[in-house]
Amino acid sequence: MVHASRPDGAAMVLAAAAHGVEEFITRHGGDIDRIAGRAGLSPRQFALPTEKLDLSAYCRLFSEAARDTQDGNIGLRFGQQFRPDMLGLIGYVALLSPTLGDAVANLASHFGYHQAHTRTGLIRRDGLLHLEYVIEDPRITQRRHDAELTMGMFCNVLRHAMGPDWAPEEIHFAHARPEQAHEHTDAFQAPVRFGQMTNALVFREKGTDIPMPNANPSLLKVVRSSLISLAGAQCEVPAGSPLSAQIAGHIRSALAVGHIEFVDIARRMGLPPWTLQRRLAQENLTYSTILEETRHAEALRYLTTTSHDISEIARALAYTETSAFSRAFRKWSGQSPRAYRKQNMA
Repeated sequence: MVHASRPDGAAMVLAAAAHGVEEFITRHGGDIDRIAGRAGLSPRQFALPTEKLDLSAYCRLFSEAARDTQDGNIGLRFGQQFRPDMLGLIGYVALLSPTLGDAVANLASHFGYHQAHTRTGLIRRDGLLHLEYVIEDPRITQRRHDAELTMGMFCNVLRHAMGPDWAPEEIHFAHARPEQAHEHTDAFQAPVRFGQMTNALVFREKGTDIPMPNANPSLLKVVRSSLISLAGAQCEVPAGSPLSAQIAGHIRSALAVGHIEFVDIARRMGLPPWTLQRRLAQENLTYSTILEETRHAEALRYLTTTSHDISEIARALAYTETSAFSRAFRKWSGQSPRAYRKQNMA
């Protein structure tokens, strides 16, 4: 998946994640200018939902807000009041999905385009679904408030379809149990477990076939493509990345819109096709090999971390026919996509 980063490798998040944060912090007695300044941000950066914020600074914003307001659960509170439509493009990827199950799967598989250096997955375990979330950048250490507000955001996606009284089975947090942890149980109306392997929203699959109230498959395609294109267009590959990694990143960005011809990727990289071809030859690489490897890796991710059916995965990988994807996957893995999923899905 494309990860939007600066050349120094710093992870970024779309400013939609901070929608309403100025008013929220001010309402809780905080000085937004002082708090944002300490975090390394400017309130002006919150105005445009597609603006890129430094993810580490975004996480610090809530730690600084907690200190300034003397409210240790401010991240929890921010997430509880955060509606899915406030989350910008990734929020609408969920809201416009056909069913709640599709919404959760799309949220898991596309969240990395909204927030870089982050792993999300939808895992079946012990008869329950786990919507898992973790920041993978080891340089970001102030994660507690981000985890708590993100679980609240995820929970509100399900409540949008299931009603305000819906509650998960459990909430898992990777951080240690904080003071006033009873507020977490009250907020989620479910048992909350701290010190877990990852952050997760745990819920029953039963009922997730319910239609999303604002389902719109046609508009969903537009929003999904916009989100992925935004991540690709603004993605700066860290200096020194291998040519194959640069090309693979642009391929992943282009898959959703189907423009994965060699000339399309060269154009995305700002290079004449013959220049890119020469560079590939100098490194004994071929575009077709990188394309196959990238599709294979994305296929494995879709099959093991989402509930998309095989035809949806084929389309996501820019295959015009499901049978073509199945043949390619059998060549890569020696088995059909369905057989691989059955064997490897948690």
